[in-house]
Amino acid sequence: MKTKLILFLALALAACKSRQPASNGCNVICTKQFVIIPVKLISTAGHEVDYKSYHVIETATGKEIKSRNELPVTDRSNANIVLLVDDSHLHDFVEKGTNVQLQITRKDDKVLKVNYKISGGKCACHVAKLDGPDEVDIDQQL
Repeated sequence: MKTKLILFLALALAACKSRQPASNGCNVICTKQFVIIPVKLISTAGHEVDYKSYHVIETATGKEIKSRNELPVTDRSNANIVLLVDDSHLHDFVEKGTNVQLQITRKDDKVLKVNYKISGGKCACHVAKLDGPDEVDIDQQL
């Protein structure tokens, strides 16, 4: 009986050692969930939130991160939300975080700039916001 137990343990340990990590060097299990990092635009002055455009820029390179998806505007609740990044940008970022800047061009042509740090990378399952506000006041003095 002891021999069978030792043989079983030896085979189990050998099976564990023979497993190879994934070909990309990552050993993670990910969900199929698609992550979107939104930013809500607010007006502390009580005005309607209104802007001309917005862009997300990688600060180190100056390269624009193009939005590949839009939030559906089924009612007014999504009208003041802009898409910072989503999982389609996963490999554009590093695990420790990449600095990006949300640039919002207001109706008066002034550009409001807000900094964020976003993580991703080859071994990450999803993008994540490491730093930066969830809400941006469009009425900020520039």
